[in-house]
Amino acid sequence: MKKTMFRILGCILLMMLSWGCSDSSKDQKEGEAPSISEIEGEKQQDLSQEPKGGIPELTEEDKRLAAQAPEGMVFIKGSCFTMGNDEAQADEKYEHEVCLDSFYLDQYEVTQAEWEKVMGFNPSKIIKPDHPVEQVNYHDIQKFIKKSPRSCRLPTEAEWEYAARGGAVTGYFWGNVMDGTYAWFEDNSEGTTHPVGKKKPNAFGLYDMMGNVWEWTEDWYTPLYVGIKETNPTGPETGENKVIRGGSFNSSAGALRITNRTWLNPKNRVYSKISNYGGIVNEVFNYIGFRCAQSLSSPNTDEKPPADSGKEMPEQK
Repeated sequence: MKKTMFRILGCILLMMLSWGCSDSSKDQKEGEAPSISEIEGEKQQDLSQEPKGGIPELTEEDKRLAAQAPEGMVFIKGSCFTMGNDEAQADEKYEHEVCLDSFYLDQYEVTQAEWEKVMGFNPSKIIKPDHPVEQVNYHDIQKFIKKSPRSCRLPTEAEWEYAARGGAVTGYFWGNVMDGTYAWFEDNSEGTTHPVGKKKPNAFGLYDMMGNVWEWTEDWYTPLYVGIKETNPTGPETGENKVIRGGSFNSSAGALRITNRTWLNPKNRVYSKISNYGGIVNEVFNYIGFRCAQSLSSPNTDEKPPADSGKEMPEQK
């Protein structure tokens, strides 16, 4: 009798434990945080460091044009791509198709040595000849363009993003995970600019498109893309601020995503200094340089007078 009772109690206990385990598992799925594999799911593939997409294949004519690229410039074969980012900050919306003609673009950011040779002075805060020139405003660059012995203009914002992507559709041109072998940023720069061309290039053979110094573009800033298909867009006809792209040596990894954009008045060489409670100065946007672009069709038209919004704003130094 006692043995029978023990068997019955044992069975009841096993059943209760079974129900408890089942309920516990259910509660974990419904109430607890999912595992990493559940969070990532199919998106696990998006973390690959292999850029998706690719640059257009060159025809024989393209190869001829590439061989004729001006010294220090790279041939960028035109094509269509998706510009913008619907999943980032508001001014990166809306993703839309953009088609561009082929053009040339500097392989490196303009160095202090080249700037000084043309302009006769070096405005940079971190003075080293093989580092990118910085502390230059839009109008300074227009003077450089007029004096330079080579044909030069600023790239449009669309040209800049297309070139920076190098055919990639990921967050960075190398993938979706930050990789310090491709860019100088706050985690590896030691708080300074660096000689141009020391990191890995993108598929177009362009260096420092992300990091080192921010870069001016020709477009006036607008807080929202039109969101329709565009061909060789040049941005709004007028505005108050110009678009700058690419991040700098003291930018965070997130700020180096290809689609990140910010703005600056063309008269300003740096952003307004922001003092925190401890008196620390924020210089994230105080290192802005550029690279030259050149059209294939009529390079003489690249030299154009500086645009001005007509608004007077005090120059910042």
